[in-house]
Amino acid sequence: MIASLIRKDILQAFKDKKGMALSFILPIVLIALFSMVYGSFGGGMEDKPQDLVFCDEDSTAISQQLKEELHAEKGLRLIFRQLEEGKKLVLDGEVTSMLLVGKGFADSIAAGGGAPLEFFYDESKEMEMGLTQGALLSVLMPFLGEQSSKGQVHSFIDEKYANELPEDIIDEIHADIDKQFSTDNNETSVEKTTLKSTALSVKEDMPWGLIQAFAGTSVMMLLFSITGMGSSIIKERDTGTLKRLLYSPVQPWQIITAKLASGFIFAIIQMVILVLFVWLAFQLDIFRNFTSLVLLVIGTAFAASGFGILIAAISKSQKQVESLSLIIILVMSALGGSMIPLFLFPEFLRNVAMFTINFWAIDGFYDNLGRDVGMITQLVNVGMLFLFGAITTSFAVFIFTKRLARDF
Repeated sequence: MIASLIRKDILQAFKDKKGMALSFILPIVLIALFSMVYGSFGGGMEDKPQDLVFCDEDSTAISQQLKEELHAEKGLRLIFRQLEEGKKLVLDGEVTSMLLVGKGFADSIAAGGGAPLEFFYDESKEMEMGLTQGALLSVLMPFLGEQSSKGQVHSFIDEKYANELPEDIIDEIHADIDKQFSTDNNETSVEKTTLKSTALSVKEDMPWGLIQAFAGTSVMMLLFSITGMGSSIIKERDTGTLKRLLYSPVQPWQIITAKLASGFIFAIIQMVILVLFVWLAFQLDIFRNFTSLVLLVIGTAFAASGFGILIAAISKSQKQVESLSLIIILVMSALGGSMIPLFLFPEFLRNVAMFTINFWAIDGFYDNLGRDVGMITQLVNVGMLFLFGAITTSFAVFIFTKRLARDF
């Protein structure tokens, strides 16, 4: 008897071939995704160079030489800006960090003193900043060590023998010094060299970890919640409710639109509760850009609702809804930044991430709650979320209407 029950359950499970296939596809897709993220494909993908704003206020031969050394470093991609413009790029999250070469850089190096350098970075991207800083220091420290030691020797020769030896002899000595102080021939000390680092943020002690936790988790859980509501279409079909609705003067598009509306209302309620929670429990300032925050919540809710009804429209069974939504939501959440910081991704996956709801919603919450990027920039994220919602809703209505015409 038990064997018969087992056989019956196995046959029943494999009857839904699409749902069963998705159950196997999910772990395969996730394994492939994480393998690509962590570079397990034999190193076939090159790491993307880290953007670094380079601001040169000294404008001397030595500072230009430093610029050339940094430009030759494969791990860095230099962007040349003035100080205030560079700071704004970092504050707006456009780039992770900036190196400022201050006035008097060449004179300080020649005197063997500490170089007037300052490293500015986006406080919300401290992990990514570490990668940039590592590539920067690998060039900066040897360069400064060599130039500082060479400057001290040049200064000593000038002070000691300038009045005792002919000028051509002094020039020859300096040339010999330049040859000897080569990074290929000498290891130089950089004990006097320090790099001042300054975190840039619109206000002190910005809770970036809280913003990431709120944005990433709320969007991912919202997608799961709305997909569960959208699956009520399958339940109504299985119980005969959908058939009775079609006998009434109701059009198929009206049914799917009602599902979208109910899902949208639920999503708004869920997002409002989560926003109020982080405000009351963690004192997150939600009123900095309140109007755009309201629009962002509405856009996220609309995009999630459209996604939920699309999953329900293309699924033929409850198991397919569960399997399909699970695989897509987890992949979107991993790609879109809910689960993994985007800077760990190879470049082509970062481009793929822009096709997820999570990417635009999370980026929108970062801009709204943590940066001062202006209304126009914030509306770009809102607009992309509404575009996602419009596209998924249109596909859902089309597929649902065609399926009803065929089945009923």
